[in-house]
Amino acid sequence: MRETSDSLTGLVKKIEQQVEAASGKHPRTLGAYVIFQTNSDGLDLQLRGMAETASLTRVCLGIGVPPKEYEVAPEADVTVVIYNAGRRGQQHVTANFALRKGELNEAKADAIVKALSDALPK
Repeated sequence: MRETSDSLTGLVKKIEQQVEAASGKHPRTLGAYVIFQTNSDGLDLQLRGMAETASLTRVCLGIGVPPKEYEVAPEADVTVVIYNAGRRGQQHVTANFALRKGELNEAKADAIVKALSDALPK
C-alpha cells in the first residue's frame, strides 16, 4: 500500500470482520497485516486513527518494505496476497490481487473478501 483511502479503509474493515469470524476455528491465531511502503508525513497518525476508528484487533497496520519473496509488483498501489491458514512453510498463496491507483473499488474489494473467506477455516 502506498496511501490510505476510503476504499482501503472499507476493505481493511471487511478483512477484520472475516478474520474475526474465523477466529477460534483454527488452532493457530489468525490475523492479517497491511504494509504501507511509503512513510509520508502523518501516515503513522492516519494509520493509528484508522486502527482506532475501525476497532482493529486482527489486522495490523505497518510502514515498511515488504520482504522480497512477496514479489510485490512495483507498479501496484495495492497488493493483496492471501494464504491458507497454517504454519509458515506449510502455507501457499490462494489468491493474489495487484491493483493500480484507483482500481480498488467495491467489486474488487468484494472479490478480495470472497477469496479471503474461501481461504479461512469454516
